[in-house]
Amino acid sequence: MERFKKEQYIGSNGISAFDKIFDGFCKTHWHEFYEMEYIIDGSGEYIVDGISHTVSPGMLFFMTPLNFHSVAMSDSHIFNVMFSEKVCDNTFLSDLMEKHPNGVIIIPQQDRSFTEAVFKELSNADRDSSYCEYLLNVILGKLSSYGNKSCRTSPSPLSNTLLFLLNHFRENPSLAEAAEHSGYTPTYFSEIFKRETGETYKNQLDRLRFEYAQKLIKYSDMSVFQICRESGFDDYANFIRRFKKRYGISPREMKLQNNNKS
Repeated sequence: MERFKKEQYIGSNGISAFDKIFDGFCKTHWHEFYEMEYIIDGSGEYIVDGISHTVSPGMLFFMTPLNFHSVAMSDSHIFNVMFSEKVCDNTFLSDLMEKHPNGVIIIPQQDRSFTEAVFKELSNADRDSSYCEYLLNVILGKLSSYGNKSCRTSPSPLSNTLLFLLNHFRENPSLAEAAEHSGYTPTYFSEIFKRETGETYKNQLDRLRFEYAQKLIKYSDMSVFQICRESGFDDYANFIRRFKKRYGISPREMKLQNNNKS
């Protein structure tokens, strides 16, 4: 199973956009960046974190660095955009993830012509980075307007930090590093993080790392030791102990169960 790396797919500009015809199968993979695929026409199956979605025109799939997915489609017309969080409005991005946690959005019929036009313009504007960023934010802003209305009256002061954590959790960033990224002192950052998210910084970081490890066990052929390192854990014995406490089963047993199902 492959991890799509930033330098290979989005380069220094931080955005890559394509108008393409896809006919075939793309095996399970995950990214170091974000991806949107908007279906203009075609049919098939999109599997996100083990859940299958039947593809139809007007669907948009939004993938984060924590999503594992595969695609099988026939003669499908797709707009594909891959991008870094550094080139978009993080408020739009955070709101989008909050409202659509499964990453699947059905574009209303009345908005499809507009959505297709913006994606098409973006796919033709890849030489002008500032214009690309503007168009990307138009799309993200529109997508973030769908779904349940946010209960927030103003953007979360941690929007940038939560995205930083999602993109760097494998590096096991310390609370002090995250606080510095946010522009707060560590003490105030710890307080505001708990107030905004309902959990401590350490708990959220661990949750992301263990969720990632669990998905690697299910979808990759990595060894448990490799998964431990890939998920940002340095102490193998501690990883095994804490994984079993969290899931009630060891990583090796989970891997064996998953292999028996396939």
